[in-house]
Amino acid sequence: MEGQEVLFNPFPAGEKSKFVEMFQFVGTTDISNYLCMEEALRFRRETCGGEEEIMRYCEEVSNAGGKKAADIFRTEVMENADGTLSQCCMTNVRLPLTLGDGEGQVKKAEAFQAVGWMAKTLVDQHDLFAPPYFHGGSFWVRFSGQIYVEVDDFVKAAHVLKELCERVQKGEHLRRAGKL
Repeated sequence: MEGQEVLFNPFPAGEKSKFVEMFQFVGTTDISNYLCMEEALRFRRETCGGEEEIMRYCEEVSNAGGKKAADIFRTEVMENADGTLSQCCMTNVRLPLTLGDGEGQVKKAEAFQAVGWMAKTLVDQHDLFAPPYFHGGSFWVRFSGQIYVEVDDFVKAAHVLKELCERVQKGEHLRRAGKL
């Protein structure tokens, strides 16, 4: 991988690749996660209703939240002809951004910079994480349904993302990078 040769390896060389040698040693290991497994599984079974109920809820909240986000963006949820993309705990919603050279549009050469700025701004300024990405000529965001989220969490994130899209349309992702 590019750039691996510049990393310093404090351990003697062996038969493993230089990359593996640099990252295989973790120092200490915290085993507390293994010690709580029995209680965590009991919680999922007794409090959350078991694995099937958890999966049903996560898929349901993902689909309902994705539809709400698409309504807020006035866009659509990504789906295939068979309708199977929504049969999981994640949903992809098109963001209200378009490629082009006109006012309020994102130049193709700046598409990845725009989604990178949005991802960083979501975390840094809003304590949210939903990865925006560019695919097939459109901008998208992936939402994940989890046992600890509700549809209102999707709505909150969608309003923040809509604001970030408006900021991208004004070129703020370029000003932050020193390009304007």
